[in-house]
Amino acid sequence: MRALLTLFIFCGAYALSAQESLWLSDAPSRELGLNITATLAGFFNSGGQGLPADPYMFSLKFSRANRAFRLAAGGRFQRNTEFLNFGDRTTSNQQLEVRSGWEWREPFGTRFTLLWGLDLAGRYREESVVLSSFPQDITVSSREIGLGGGPVLGMMFHLSPRVSFSTESFLYAYYVSGRKEDPADNPADPAVNKSRGVDISPVLPSSLYVIFKF
Repeated sequence: MRALLTLFIFCGAYALSAQESLWLSDAPSRELGLNITATLAGFFNSGGQGLPADPYMFSLKFSRANRAFRLAAGGRFQRNTEFLNFGDRTTSNQQLEVRSGWEWREPFGTRFTLLWGLDLAGRYREESVVLSSFPQDITVSSREIGLGGGPVLGMMFHLSPRVSFSTESFLYAYYVSGRKEDPADNPADPAVNKSRGVDISPVLPSSLYVIFKF
């Protein structure tokens, strides 16, 4: 999968090589990015196996010359109910990931751009399992909120003045506050466990974004 992506990018670079940079402009512009990693993984029948999950589905950048203000967001919502002989079991999973920051750019060759920057990031995650049965419901749940940020380093390949591909790596450190409810000992009054700590989350450049400039 990764070899095919690399071959695709560099074959495009060779076939569409030009004599001038296509990205540098003093006029302000906006760049909408879509994470297409999962789509390509499905196309090549890999199912995304072995690829780190990139939480950001969309990005928006406001660029001018060699700098940009960047925003990104991603998440998911899953809810499933199973009808059992002794009751119903409902499982839910909610996640939200956001970030914003500043980015600086440097042309590298005719169609490549190096980028680096610094982001602020936040995340929210909640999971729960609700068992509906007599005489009362039983709920097991966990919730986590994280705030932090860190540096980012990446590269863009310009297919045309308005379409580009990009990949990047980032290293975020989060201060995380969590809460868990466990009704194992007393379903009527579940035990509540709170936690706090630091989570460092490195992400390698294994995701591919298509960028539309307008």
